[in-house]
Amino acid sequence: MIEVEHITKVYKVAKREAGLYNAVKALFSRKQDTVKALNDISFNIDDGEILAYIGPNGAGKSTTIKILCGILTPDKGNCIVDGYVPWKGRKSYVKNIGVVFGQRSQLWWDIPIIDS
Repeated sequence: MIEVEHITKVYKVAKREAGLYNAVKALFSRKQDTVKALNDISFNIDDGEILAYIGPNGAGKSTTIKILCGILTPDKGNCIVDGYVPWKGRKSYVKNIGVVFGQRSQLWWDIPIIDS
């Protein structure tokens, strides 16, 4: 069972300004913007349930999966996967899961998706 409760993840992104002067200036002091990748996400998935997690680019799909795998920790909220908190005791947790991250560029276009 997967239980996700009020997960929030915020990234700090360097603000880039045009021009050589601003590029040199940024070496010594950078301005940062914050980007909310996930904003209060909650859901439950029961054992044996099959679902698709879809959305547009930048919707937070990969960030959510990385939190469920224990690769990232959320800024707020909690999740439990089969009794484990993924980012705590990660070594024992990852023995029980499998995840494949892929890009469209890694697919072979001349054969069916299932074979690539």
